[in-house]
Amino acid sequence: MLYLAELQKRPGGFGLGGNKTDLKLLACQRGENNWTEVRDETIPADEAAKEFTPGALVLVDLSNNKQVQQIQEAAPKLVKILQNFSRSQEKFKTQWEEIEQWKASLTFQAQELNRREMELQAKEEQLQELEGELERLEQQRQEASQVVEESGRLRETVERDREEIESARARLQAEIEEFENNKGQASGTASLDEEQSNYIKELLDWLSGAIAPTASLGEGINTSLEATGSLQGLMAEHWQHLEEKQTAAGQQQQELDGLKNEIDGRWNSWKEAEAALAELRSELKVQQSLLGSKQDYSASLSSQLKAQEDLSQQLTVLAGATDKGADKVDLEALEKMPIEQLQQKVDELQRELLKSIGFVKDQEEELALQLEEMEELKAQMAAASEYDRLQLETELNEQQENYKFLNESLVGSQRNLRERQDTTNLHQSVLRRRQGIPLDTDPDSIDLSPAISQVDAQIAGLREQVQKLDEEIKQIQSEIAGKEEEINSQSSEQEAQQNEIQQLEENLSERKAAVAELWGRVNLYQEMLQPMQDDLDRLRQKLEESVGDMEGAEEIPQQFDQLKQALEDIIG
Repeated sequence: MLYLAELQKRPGGFGLGGNKTDLKLLACQRGENNWTEVRDETIPADEAAKEFTPGALVLVDLSNNKQVQQIQEAAPKLVKILQNFSRSQEKFKTQWEEIEQWKASLTFQAQELNRREMELQAKEEQLQELEGELERLEQQRQEASQVVEESGRLRETVERDREEIESARARLQAEIEEFENNKGQASGTASLDEEQSNYIKELLDWLSGAIAPTASLGEGINTSLEATGSLQGLMAEHWQHLEEKQTAAGQQQQELDGLKNEIDGRWNSWKEAEAALAELRSELKVQQSLLGSKQDYSASLSSQLKAQEDLSQQLTVLAGATDKGADKVDLEALEKMPIEQLQQKVDELQRELLKSIGFVKDQEEELALQLEEMEELKAQMAAASEYDRLQLETELNEQQENYKFLNESLVGSQRNLRERQDTTNLHQSVLRRRQGIPLDTDPDSIDLSPAISQVDAQIAGLREQVQKLDEEIKQIQSEIAGKEEEINSQSSEQEAQQNEIQQLEENLSERKAAVAELWGRVNLYQEMLQPMQDDLDRLRQKLEESVGDMEGAEEIPQQFDQLKQALEDIIG
């Protein structure tokens, strides 16, 4: 099992020296990216003192019985863990932003549902009020129909009585004319015969019965007129209510027209802002393309720099470079040091040199992998959508920062490797000379110091170019970040304005439907009132005509009384 541990020194027993080395376990790996803290647990590891200094962080592979199987430096592993942690943090941040957007969307939808529920409740109340009003109108229409029917029956009765009165009047007029014609003959006699007298009496009795109901008919007509007057008052209230509804519908229609003009204006402003946002995105693409070119050039220069550094290292090895590092090594002390101790020192330096060489190779491999990941991200960006491109750019910037960090670390490791190599060569040269072993020298050897100096000058120039290019890349990245922030802000604002305008359009559609429904109710109300008003007007007109006819019929009883008196005088 893999553990993260710290190398610690502890003094030997009884104060006799001989420090011991322990590994203090700090964390245990439970999964690929899952580590658990380990408290107060140490294991002896004296063999680690030869390869690592006290306080160093190492990765220890332990068996089930806590036996050390392998020890390696923890720095590369920690760098990868930190990179993964940084990426996880970014992904978590993105997911958290998406969650917040979902929460805001759900809150907005809940508010919209509540608003629509309140609108539906208000419409239900309006429908119930309209249904009650329709029921009242229907009841009044039925009452008006009953009055119309009653008035019709009264009118028929009046017409029938008028016809009978006219018939009796005609018959009486005929009798009077006949009486006038026979008046001369009647003067010779004192009275009429019995048959004529009986006929005249029957006729008088019939006329008396026919004329009597005219008073009750007049009262019925007056009652009907009063009822029609009451109905006309109710109809006037309904007509006023209808006019108020028409006025309200007209006002709502004007508000709808104003809202539509407002929506059109806001759409025009939104389109202008969208065009400006598209232009800003085009500028961002140009800067991104420039950044890609700069990054490619920087990668190319970094590759050249690495090649020059490798060449310098190889030339240094070929040249022997025995004189380098002499200012850091006490040659006099090496001359006085026992040969056995000097041999141990050389062996220790060679082990550290081999370990440094392995570490540098690991860093070079990791840097190459990092460069491959950057190239893959660039290839993905070329075929990605606008939204995915932004995420890939963020990840690419992180990879470039990591690449820069690893490159700087590699440069330092290579410099330390050369210093270790120079120191080891010096110690080995002193040891071989003191052991009497001839040094590998060649009188015809070529002095490579000018070539090394030239390569070092090229390395310095390349480093300066890379540094300058990195500054330009940082400036472009800063500008891109500013534009991306501005684009994101404007995009969010555009999206919010679009949602608001769409919400206004939905509100406009709902209000259009409500106004159309209101106009439908107004028209239906008018369609119901107009026939009732027409029937009421016709009924009133007929009743007024009946009143005129009854005024003429009121003179009949007086004429009848005069005629009756004259006939009684004649009959004797």
